[in-house]
Amino acid sequence: MNVLICYTSKTGNTKEVALLIEQAFLSYGHAVKTIDVQHAFAIESLIRETHLLLFGSYTWGNGQLPDEMRKLLRFLIKERKLPLPPVALFGTGDQMWTYYCRAVDEMAYHLQKVTSVLGTLKIEQSPRGHQKHLPAIFVQQLLQEVERFVIDESEIVGTVASK
Repeated sequence: MNVLICYTSKTGNTKEVALLIEQAFLSYGHAVKTIDVQHAFAIESLIRETHLLLFGSYTWGNGQLPDEMRKLLRFLIKERKLPLPPVALFGTGDQMWTYYCRAVDEMAYHLQKVTSVLGTLKIEQSPRGHQKHLPAIFVQQLLQEVERFVIDESEIVGTVASK
């Protein structure tokens, strides 16, 4: 399976999560490409070859999705209207703020209109310490969802084809 991970990171925490997710997918033998959205000039062509797409972001200011991720999603969904594979979302934040990891929720809100959102992961600040295992568990759960999604899709196609 081809997996594309697109992330934005201000302090390095979201990048750490992206790299842990990448390692977990690689450990299962999947092909993974991880890109910082600020350097994602080839993302459109990569999406066409992707089976699972992950977006990761920190939450900025008063619970906002950072501009660079907002612009990427607007470009993909509204401007290019690309057919997107199933997606999963992850983010980092600080629970001391009212809108903890709200960027994940905002991405889910927009993406669920155009594709299946298979899962979300929210990490308190950094994936170090007791949270270090969470990205691997997230990947394991995503792989189960992908398998279920593919089975469900084939059942739908099979049902339509037989009529």
